[in-house]
Amino acid sequence: MTVTIPKSYREPLYTIGEYAQKLGLKAWVVGGAVRDFYLKKNTLDIDLAFDGNQESVAGFCVKRWGGAKRKFSQFGTFRVQLDNGLKLDMVRARKESYPHPGALPVVAFSKEMKDDLFRRDFTTNAWCLSILPKNFGQSYDPFGAQKDIDAGVVRILHDKSFLDDPTRMYRAVRFAGRFGWRLAPKTERLLQAAVKEEYPLLLTRERFCQEFLKVLKEKRVKEIFGLMEKYDMLKFAWPGLRWNDALDSVSTPAERMGVLACSLGPSGEDFVRTLHLPKDKAQEIVSAWKIAQEQMCPLGPLSEMQKTVLKTVFPKLPLQALEPCFVRGGELKNLGLSGRKISGALGRVRKAQWNGEIKSREEAIAFLTR
Repeated sequence: MTVTIPKSYREPLYTIGEYAQKLGLKAWVVGGAVRDFYLKKNTLDIDLAFDGNQESVAGFCVKRWGGAKRKFSQFGTFRVQLDNGLKLDMVRARKESYPHPGALPVVAFSKEMKDDLFRRDFTTNAWCLSILPKNFGQSYDPFGAQKDIDAGVVRILHDKSFLDDPTRMYRAVRFAGRFGWRLAPKTERLLQAAVKEEYPLLLTRERFCQEFLKVLKEKRVKEIFGLMEKYDMLKFAWPGLRWNDALDSVSTPAERMGVLACSLGPSGEDFVRTLHLPKDKAQEIVSAWKIAQEQMCPLGPLSEMQKTVLKTVFPKLPLQALEPCFVRGGELKNLGLSGRKISGALGRVRKAQWNGEIKSREEAIAFLTR
């Protein structure tokens, strides 16, 4: 069977396949890109597999189209970011084993593409297309990817899949939610058993959070949360975490994290701190959470992300509630206040500004001198 590779990808993929053939290599598009081609969905992330050393192919791509390459030595992967926006992950066909549940895999190179496909998470991603000129677009589908895509089914490849890599539990519901698919009956039973046995706790918090943050990037996040609630999977992200309708009004992962943090109340800061975000991003979200907890206007300017989160969590806020406090500590000293009286007066003004009781600096001064 031949899968139609979209026109915009044909020239670069054919050219890569042509170069690989000159080197005596076989080359395939693998995994999610094949699924997306079949579903006629655009993608900028393409996985390529070769039956030999792919380093020179990565260098060729950068020379031909511009960009940069990066090597991940642990797994023998080259990531090529082209100037035209395409991201190519290039691997040697391989097989994997897991030294213990939840561990990163141990890799061994293989000449057999079936080995490489078997290490994938689901049948729908265990599919490849040749990009060699002699059989460009020819499909190899040993595990029934096309059949499961047509049926809208998420199916793991073997019974120990969730134990080997518990992040697949979240990928399963993420794909099901994204595409409107369902879990195959046996896969669903194994997922429920994995939740009962608490497989996600086998992961480092960093690996777990990387997968959870991918959920927050999805467009159909409500459907995915619904599945995570159905299978009792949210408890591994944070105790008491639930879907919040305010999430429908925001779109970026940072905004969604902010809304979730605010919905958790006093434990929201701890939730954010466990997500292994860059320090400045975590602090930005925590600062918005703190304002939501205090329900007082900020002392300084807010970022657009912070404003979006707070407007979403408090949709009836007056405009001035998110503006910096109309008065400063120095002005309060000029009014004859000192020590704790300054902080107390500042708190009263911030609360009144949040509630819409004062709308300007002049009203703030009058509020304090009454």
